Amino acid sequence: MWRKIGEEVRSLLLGVWVLAALTAIGLSVAAYRLYAGLAVTTNLNDGYPWGLWIGFDLFVVAFSGGAFTLAAIVYVFQMHEFHPAVRPTVLTGLVGYASVLVILVMDLGRWDRFYHFIIYPNINSALFEVSWCILLYTLVLISEFSPVVCQKFGWERIGCFMKKITLPLVIVGVTLSTLHQSSLGSLFVVMSERLHPLWYTPFIPLMFFVSSVAAGLAMVIGGATVSRWVFKRTLPKSLVAELGWFLPWVLGFYLILKLGELVAAGELSLLFTADFYSALFLSELIIGVIAPLLLFSIAAVRSSRNWALFGSILTLLGVFINRFAVTWWALKPVEGYAYFPSWQEIVIQVGVLSGAVLVYTLVGRYLPLFEGTLDVSRKEQPTHAAASPQPAGD
Repeated sequence: MWRKIGEEVRSLLLGVWVLAALTAIGLSVAAYRLYAGLAVTTNLNDGYPWGLWIGFDLFVVAFSGGAFTLAAIVYVFQMHEFHPAVRPTVLTGLVGYASVLVILVMDLGRWDRFYHFIIYPNINSALFEVSWCILLYTLVLISEFSPVVCQKFGWERIGCFMKKITLPLVIVGVTLSTLHQSSLGSLFVVMSERLHPLWYTPFIPLMFFVSSVAAGLAMVIGGATVSRWVFKRTLPKSLVAELGWFLPWVLGFYLILKLGELVAAGELSLLFTADFYSALFLSELIIGVIAPLLLFSIAAVRSSRNWALFGSILTLLGVFINRFAVTWWALKPVEGYAYFPSWQEIVIQVGVLSGAVLVYTLVGRYLPLFEGTLDVSRKEQPTHAAASPQPAGD
């Protein structure tokens, strides 16, 4: 047995060891941060209480939106041809939310009281609703992914039971995710004096939700190509193209929301002030909305793995800019305060992201994650034959 384990360890790629090393370093610095406190290990202050960590959290939550988006497509709208993508997408959501929870603990001044929102409910706080939704949705993701673990270890009874309750779990998960994706935007509704008018709007919760749907679709589309390189498993081109067909509609609706709100508020002229904020806003729109909207409107692009990956990266980059703009870059400066993340903040963030990728890689290697997907050694079929619907709850 030990010889087999040794051979398996030696077979791991160099990249896995690099990720493991970065994760270990990040966890070590994280332990020191929990011991020493925020003031010693971060550059956060009264003028900038949120910085690198919260920006990444909001982006990762949106990025992980593929789990609820695809679950709704497959189980609610009964489009079972997309079922082979469910397992990898749910794992992405689970790993993403787990990393968010780790960073949230890092960001708490009294991290040892992280459970207080459960015991001492503050129903007037938007963070109370967000905290509960993230906690419950993480539990839902664990439940949705559990059949994969049960299949690996032969726990048939538990696996069968979890499959039977998949549909109600999905409905609960979509509801929770919809609530907290939008509620994260609600945190910024009260920041009218601080957030730049190009980003501030009472409709920011709706914009957060719509952009999370776009990010989720982009993640699934891009992930199909990445898994083809890393795991030698992928979705048929036809399914990737179908998912790409949805994306322009979502991005188009988001673009109408963004520009329509500026027109209604009489703030469209702010786009042409040629300052840092207008350049940042235009970058977000052009890179993350208009460019991928045009790309995915072309059938040849949707049918090309490389072009679809490129369009997905642009979409995710746009969401990345948006989340960091509202949490950091687009905030009105406060006299006497400045912020740039400390090296500890950066190392912890890199460690958490490395850990997330490491966990996904190991799960993809040792668990039946890509059941129902195509083996790249086989010739890809132009139809859905290679991705026939799986039983509900698998």
